Amino acid sequence: MNDLMPSDKPRREDWTARSTAARSVSPAGRLLQTVRPYVPPGCLTFARRGFLRLSANLPRRLRAGLHSFAGLTLPDTAAVEEAYPAWIAQHDRLDNSRLRQILARIADFGSPPLISVIMPVFNPDPAHLSAAIRSVEQQLYPHWQLCIADDASTEPAVAATLREAEARDPRTIVVWRERNGHISAASNSALSCATGAFVALLDHDDVLSPRALYEVAARIVDHPGADIIYSDEDHIDSSGRRSHPYFKPGWNPDLIPGHNLISHLGVYRRALVERIGGFRIGFEGSQDYDLALRAVAEARADGIVHIPEVLYHWRQDAADRTFSQASHDRCVRNGRRAVQHFVSRHSPGAIVMPAPTLPTFTRVIYPVPTDAPLVSILVAARDDTNAVARGIDVLSDRTDYPNLQVLVRRGEMASANAAVEASNGSLILLLNSGIEATDSGWLREMVSHALRPGIGAVGAKLINPNGTVRHAGITVSGNRIAQYQFPGRLRSDPGYFGHLQLVRNVTAVSGACLMLRRETFLQVGGLEDDRGLEPFDDVDLCLKLMEQGYRNVWTPYAELTWHQPPEPNPGDAHRMHRAALAMRQRWGRRLDADPYRNPNISPDRARLSLVSRRHSEIVPRGR
Repeated sequence: MNDLMPSDKPRREDWTARSTAARSVSPAGRLLQTVRPYVPPGCLTFARRGFLRLSANLPRRLRAGLHSFAGLTLPDTAAVEEAYPAWIAQHDRLDNSRLRQILARIADFGSPPLISVIMPVFNPDPAHLSAAIRSVEQQLYPHWQLCIADDASTEPAVAATLREAEARDPRTIVVWRERNGHISAASNSALSCATGAFVALLDHDDVLSPRALYEVAARIVDHPGADIIYSDEDHIDSSGRRSHPYFKPGWNPDLIPGHNLISHLGVYRRALVERIGGFRIGFEGSQDYDLALRAVAEARADGIVHIPEVLYHWRQDAADRTFSQASHDRCVRNGRRAVQHFVSRHSPGAIVMPAPTLPTFTRVIYPVPTDAPLVSILVAARDDTNAVARGIDVLSDRTDYPNLQVLVRRGEMASANAAVEASNGSLILLLNSGIEATDSGWLREMVSHALRPGIGAVGAKLINPNGTVRHAGITVSGNRIAQYQFPGRLRSDPGYFGHLQLVRNVTAVSGACLMLRRETFLQVGGLEDDRGLEPFDDVDLCLKLMEQGYRNVWTPYAELTWHQPPEPNPGDAHRMHRAALAMRQRWGRRLDADPYRNPNISPDRARLSLVSRRHSEIVPRGR
């Protein structure tokens, strides 16, 4: 039930779709993409499978380096991959103390929820099927039901495995379909025998963590209004070796159109799934993604709960057997159709297309009215007048947006409040001098997001003159108050699971290029001019927006170059300390946990790393 990579047999091509979107566009990867159309699919299949298997027994660091060079992992993913075994050893092991705590918590559940695990089956490897079933049977949480629908499998060993499982545990129910209907129909058959208040999705060759259903049940008990629960995930091979973890952010509504953020482990309130009609026929290969999008559209934002624990292990072996390009294209196409349906509910006229540098991921271009609203660009002038004037001329020449007003303001950002009061635009863009657009569509892109309901601040991708990232969103991080995300990466770097090339929600965006509605700016009081918050006044503004229920958006599709280098000032350290104290006094514990940062990922995005429960950085051996 995974969403992007096709399966290993022609008859199974709609079944075990796996994500290939995490592959890098490295130099070697670009070369492979260039020659791919001229190479027979069978040869590509053999080459990829052979490369992965030949490299499997190499030392981890060498294997990670080869995979990164060949375009099979992202640079940031490779950094996490290298530290992952140490993270598992420190964080993800069940000792006796933890086991007792879990069992005691389960005993305290007043009304333990029944969770129905949905598993459609069609001709998997019997050993993998058995492992998947055993992973449910071995759950620490006992209140489960396993609903299996066999979609007319032709392998006798599959039927034997299912009959043994049904006889072994009365909580396992098998539905035998007479005709093969593919994965959506089979999933609906499994769903039809579920009686739990919640349903969890499990592929017929994947594995659940022993505490997966306990963690889900604990969230259900703690959040009675939860409709959707999802967790972090990784891959597992036949030897039990885990790899390729995706430590996901908290609920990020503007990231899910880019890729299937919920994916595995995805758990849904059964009444919600039934209300939206279950799995849709015709979306095979991306049926989970389609279900997630339709469920999200009906659920409340506070009813979507993320568990920052790796609870689901994708079977790597099954995905690596063969590669069917035709099925892969169908999976991606069906995923785009699902996204189109999703965004069209609230944004008729939105265009869904491949993400430019990550073609298996998705970009949504939201519409701008024909009568484009006036944008007042408030340029913070710290340079000489002639330089500012030249910058404005360049800025105006490099936009295809038809309706803008430029106001030059002197001094620090606190004076932006007076400039906003004097402006005429319904949209405001705070902009530092020395910033130059690299593409004519940058302003239209920012406007398209600022006009969407519920959006607060919109930030752009700011690049240094040498082509490295300067600003790509801001995360709050305790005593350091704020950290820039992905600084110093190449502008073409995908980032961790594509986050540097996909629209996503962030806690804050840089005030060097920040757009929002004029009325919203005034509603929250604008930028503070008497609290000594600068240089964190942009973070403060964004936190005020979130406090009022708005969500802030960062887009990589508005890219600008900032030519003015940071200018160190001897008084900056003292000013930063005073501003940090003021922010801490104002926001308190709100600064300790960023909802869009996974707590297993270090807030220092200059070098992606993992942290333990004690929040100390995990560095691989040999470093």
